[in-house]
Parts: sequence; structure tokens; C-alpha cells
Amino acid sequence: MPDLAPPSSFSLWLEEALTGWILPVGALALAAAAWGLYVLGLIPDGAAGAAIAAVVSLALALLMVRPALSPAVDRPTRAAAVALAGAACFLCLWPSVSAVLPGRPLAEGDLAGRGDALALPAGQDGRVRLLVHAPLPPGGTPEIEFRLEGGAGAMGGHVERTASMARAGRSGRTQVLHERNETWVHGALAGGKPLSLEYLSGPVAGALHVGVYGETIPPAALWILGALVVFGAAVVESRLGKGNVAPLAGMAVAYGLLVSLNATPVTAVGTSLGAILLGALGGALAGGLFAALAKLGPWVPAPVTAGSKGAAKASAARNGAAGPGAGGRKQRGA
Repeated sequence: MPDLAPPSSFSLWLEEALTGWILPVGALALAAAAWGLYVLGLIPDGAAGAAIAAVVSLALALLMVRPALSPAVDRPTRAAAVALAGAACFLCLWPSVSAVLPGRPLAEGDLAGRGDALALPAGQDGRVRLLVHAPLPPGGTPEIEFRLEGGAGAMGGHVERTASMARAGRSGRTQVLHERNETWVHGALAGGKPLSLEYLSGPVAGALHVGVYGETIPPAALWILGALVVFGAAVVESRLGKGNVAPLAGMAVAYGLLVSLNATPVTAVGTSLGAILLGALGGALAGGLFAALAKLGPWVPAPVTAGSKGAAKASAARNGAAGPGAGGRKQRGA
């Protein structure tokens, strides 16, 4: 069994804080503050969505670290738990913030009809994200489809207005319209060609406004990295023998994916709140499945029997965490 890490005063304080009321109350207070500023119109939709993502990612990462702070946990397992918590925090925060606060575009302009082109900066090649806004006509449930070409294959998408029924009062029902006139499109540019509108259908009420942004991590890579992080968290959980490290990692990764795929700067808050619920459900299920599979691997430590050397080390670490005066206090109490 690897040598056990002596607990530091900071790790003891952090473990106490994470197991108490500080983390949940602090997370709720920060989320409520962001919501209140958004409702009062003091911060825009995108900034509020970024604040929610920051609270969610940090809270889940700290909860992932909590089981590894026990003095009975060996150094490699603790280090792996901290590293995976940082990776899960990144995969939760970076895609979410990039979707709702994309920054200044590399190029932007309006494309009114088939064949219209948007000039790009010289040498602009590689993977990009396109933020496409299409004005919808008033009334009804229109749907607009479009396809753009930038020299490396078509990039298509659609925007729409949908309707659903909601309860009004005790027994009434009313129709609620959901406007989604902005969407992200992922693709690539090549050959120095301008971005052109190849196809447009539907009752669009004006020109498409297109913003071109660089893409650091494509969606497929986010899925792969997320699966690796959740599986790594499952391995750590199997070594710890406690905690919900894998489900928490799954929730963080699922939140980041849902927001990055569905949120835009004008639909940030609603999508972020929905991603909390859907990500908690889907991510926890995926993490639980990975945790069950990880328990079958060779990295699961052998059980420690009473009187063994490993049990003695764990007992010494726990006694060290209690402090040098603990024994004296117990004797005086007796």
C-alpha cells in the first residue's frame, strides 16, 4: 500500500468546509446574485449564463475533491482526484462560457440571399464556429434552414419558433412561444475562400447575420475528453471506496456539453438552468455506469484487514489528523 499523505492544515479546513454548510450556501448565494442582477437588467443574458457556469463548475469540482481529502487516502489517488476535478471544471466552464460570451468575432456581416459572400481575414483557415442570427417573421411557428460554404464542406443549421401549452390558472391552458432565432454552426474554412450562403429556405424576415469565431476544441473532441475524464473519475472513486466522484464528473461534463451545444449569447440563462437539471440526470447516470465498470478493474485496492500494516498506517494518519493533544484530552476526559 502506498505511503499515506499527512494532512495539511489547509486540507483539513477544506474538508470541514466542504462537508458543512459553506459550499451549498455559497453556491446558492452566488447563483441567486447572478439571477438577481440579470432580472434587474444590470448584466446581460450572456454574462449571467457565464456566472451560472462558473458557480456550477466550481461547486462540482470541489465536491469531487472532498472524498480525497481524508487522511486515509494515499498521495497518488489524492493527486489524481484533484487533477480530474480540475479537468472536469475546465470541461464544464470553458465550453459554456465560450458559447454565451464568445468575444469579438474574426469577421461578421449580413448574407441576404443565395450566393452572397462574407469576406474573411487573409489566411483564415481551419476550424471555426459560426454564430448565425436569422430574423423570424411575427406570428406563427416558422422554421428557417440554411447552408453555408467556406471551402471545406457545407455548414448547415436551422432556427425556428416553436409553441407549447402551459397551465394558466387552476384549470386553463395557454400557448407559449419559444423563440430560437440564433444558433451555433461548427465547421471549417479552407483555401482562403469567402464564406458564402449556398442555401436558404423558410419565411426569413431579413438577412442572416453571421459572426465567425475561432474554435479551440471541436464538439467531437469535447465528447471524447469528457468520457475520459468521467472514466478517470470512476477509477479514482473505485480506489477511494466512497464518494460520488464519477457521477459528479459526469454532471460537470454533461452541463458543459449541453450549454455549448444549445446556448447562445441571447439564450444563455434559460439554457443554462435547463442544463443543470438535464446534466444532473444524464451525467449522474453516465457516471454511475462508469463507476460500476471501474470496480471490475485491477486498480481497485485490496481490502485492508484489521491488524495489517495498511490498517496501522491508516490509523496513524487518522490519529495525526486529530492533533497531538487528542490523546491527552481523551485521557483527562476518562
